[in-house]
Amino acid sequence: MTDKKNIGALRRQILEVILSKGRPMSMSELGHSLGSSNDLANESHQALSALCKAGLLVRLRGERIGAAKDMDLVLGRVEVHSNGFGFLLPDDGSEDLYLSPRQMRRAMPDDRVLGRVRRIDRQGRKEAAIVEVLNSVNRTVLGWFKADSAVNVIHPQDKRIAHTIHVAPGDESGATHGQVVVGEIIVHPGDSTYVQARVTEILAQDKPAALATESAIRRRQLPCEWPSTIADELEQISREPGCEKDLICNDLTNKPFVTIDGADARDFDDAVHCVSDGDDFLLDVAIADVSRFVTSDSVVDQVARERGNSAYFPDRVIPMLPELLSNDLCSLRPGQTRWVFVCQIRVSSSGEIADYKFFEGRIRSAARLTYEDASAFLCDPNGDRPRLSTVVQENLKMLEKVATALGGHRRDRGGVEFEFPQALISYDPNGTIASIESTQRSAATSLIEECMLAANVCAARALDSGLPEAIYRIHEIPDRDAVADLRRVLGFFGVKLPGRGVPPALEFSTALAAAREKGAPVAALQMLMLRTMKQARYASCVQPHFALGFDCYTHFTSPIRRYADLVVHRLLKRILGLGLSSQPQDSFGELAQVADHCSVTDRRAEEASREVTGWLKAEFMSRHIGETFTGKVSGVTAFGVFVTLDLLQVDGLVHISELGNDYFHFDPSLMLLVAEHSGYRISLGDVMTVRVTGARPDEGKIDFVPFEPIGGEAKGQRKRRKTKKR
Repeated sequence: MTDKKNIGALRRQILEVILSKGRPMSMSELGHSLGSSNDLANESHQALSALCKAGLLVRLRGERIGAAKDMDLVLGRVEVHSNGFGFLLPDDGSEDLYLSPRQMRRAMPDDRVLGRVRRIDRQGRKEAAIVEVLNSVNRTVLGWFKADSAVNVIHPQDKRIAHTIHVAPGDESGATHGQVVVGEIIVHPGDSTYVQARVTEILAQDKPAALATESAIRRRQLPCEWPSTIADELEQISREPGCEKDLICNDLTNKPFVTIDGADARDFDDAVHCVSDGDDFLLDVAIADVSRFVTSDSVVDQVARERGNSAYFPDRVIPMLPELLSNDLCSLRPGQTRWVFVCQIRVSSSGEIADYKFFEGRIRSAARLTYEDASAFLCDPNGDRPRLSTVVQENLKMLEKVATALGGHRRDRGGVEFEFPQALISYDPNGTIASIESTQRSAATSLIEECMLAANVCAARALDSGLPEAIYRIHEIPDRDAVADLRRVLGFFGVKLPGRGVPPALEFSTALAAAREKGAPVAALQMLMLRTMKQARYASCVQPHFALGFDCYTHFTSPIRRYADLVVHRLLKRILGLGLSSQPQDSFGELAQVADHCSVTDRRAEEASREVTGWLKAEFMSRHIGETFTGKVSGVTAFGVFVTLDLLQVDGLVHISELGNDYFHFDPSLMLLVAEHSGYRISLGDVMTVRVTGARPDEGKIDFVPFEPIGGEAKGQRKRRKTKKR
């Protein structure tokens, strides 16, 4: 007897394959895409017949299958609004389609669906109906277990999920009323009006970090399970470098390479070494050679590609690669021989990259240093610190010189130099925040950053000159309208951003420098400037990186934690004709798909990490309810102002209703709140003393009220603009 559940899954798979192809497919081509042993297996034939009977697909001449032409079908992802309605975001980037609350009963956040335009309203907006849910990313749900005599349910923590999740008797796994649980969805709203799950895990509510991380994982649907098939493949990976058997491998074990990372670093995939060569510097940036162990289309590679990158949280890490690779074979541990892929760069005394080359090698790291250790030595070579060998000390001194040269040249050429306040967060053993302190950026952090930037630039140049298509990290220029808005706010503080359109990146740095000289609120203006700019992303064709000021740029230095870097290593080896990577290149367009996918997973991991940090900061501030702090206004909106506390670098909201005994009106052009009667103005950078009144960790929100009512006499004339007579 055929399993109806399998038929339903095949229906969705067939629809997605044919519609994503964008053209009719032959039966044999469809069978190959589905992985069927024959042209189409029996179950696939049944699913295909059902789709044709439903009018979604049609059989064409020449044994081909295509989408029904009169269906106006749209493939896309569901985005949920908190008020119950949603939008269908088409894959082709066309206009978003409205989904009514009734339609949203069939879908959950981020589901991939097939939709149809059902009508166009008087404003010309298109409304869609969901034809089929193709793929649901919501395999699990986190929420509160509620039990009574009639029914057991899970109330989702993710407020985007409006469905009630039912739990059948026997599927509670011991959960009791009020506990936080993880449920595996076994009946999706796309298949039934009755959404059902089974409890798979009960979480301890007294561990905020674990709860926050689980929430982010479920909300972003981060893949965190290893397939069973990966074990056999890992057994075949040699645990010995065996580099001495490789005739083309460069032996660099006599060089005192060092790794420099944060004290809480969990993977060590880069090591650096520098010597002088006449008037030049010879900088070696050695990166763990992950591509030697992870071959294209292997099980490990497929998992790494799906994850896209590692995700880091205070209480754990979800690695892109299994521990055997990320913490052992590809970790550049001190005193252990490791495979590396090296970018050797000749840097002139002025900081210009004169030449570069890539090659495979082996190193033996001489020391694992933290940023604090390295900075302490660089700031005071004769001071007390962990004992460093003479060769390591000389290496650090040369690295500081080459980094200073590289940084000076880079800043002269252009780029936006942000200097955000640093927050040093200390965690308890269970991942809860113990303390938050303001700190300065260390010298060693800048040193490593300059070395990595240089290697990434060299990799991008090599790809651009050697291949018609690759993986690049790009950053497009900001929108003119967004820059015009920024220019008005800067002008309010007496800071000029030259030009009428979008000026070069260097002008943004010049404006920030001028803001510092004038005593303007640099931190707030930097954040506003950052929001003006577009998000960096990956692309398969070379384009400039606006913020960094590079004509071409890529990611080469972190293949343990970023799939894009692993692909870049393979492409560079293809150019050099090294190993398996010298095989024929991928079909046209595949790298574009990889670039788009890595852009999505990069943002997904970043948002999840930010969500957890916000949760834990709110939990930390919940211990300070009623206490008073001084901060500065870092954001102004129509509903209130955000204040960043000076000592803690924590943001909270002062709602507009709490500001004082006056009506405040928002001026979006200048980012101001103006009191109707007194004329009192609240703007970016204003000092404000606030009291903590509330914290909602699951929403990452903190509530403040002014220590004293705001208002009274209008502010001084420093912000009043005189109008010139014309």
